[in-house]
Amino acid sequence: MASKVIHAFYTDDEILVDAVKKVKEAHHHIEEVFTPFPVHGLDKAMGLAPTRIAITSFMYGVTGLCFAIWMTNYMMIQDWPQDIGGKPNFS
Repeated sequence: MASKVIHAFYTDDEILVDAVKKVKEAHHHIEEVFTPFPVHGLDKAMGLAPTRIAITSFMYGVTGLCFAIWMTNYMMIQDWPQDIGGKPNFS
């Protein structure tokens, strides 16, 4: 079975989203859409399922922040305490 591939270039994100909606209404399959910047609403226009990437990235950020605070506390107060300017060390 022969398959046809169509490539299209758009200079405006609104025109791109409208074109994707029209192609999906004509029951054609869209494999990929490449853009140099995020286009809001393109995932819904393509019919993609929602992802949990925002929740995952937030949890990784909180984990990294907690680890950085713990590591800074350990290095600066417990492992190698320094008397800087005569200020007390809260250990």
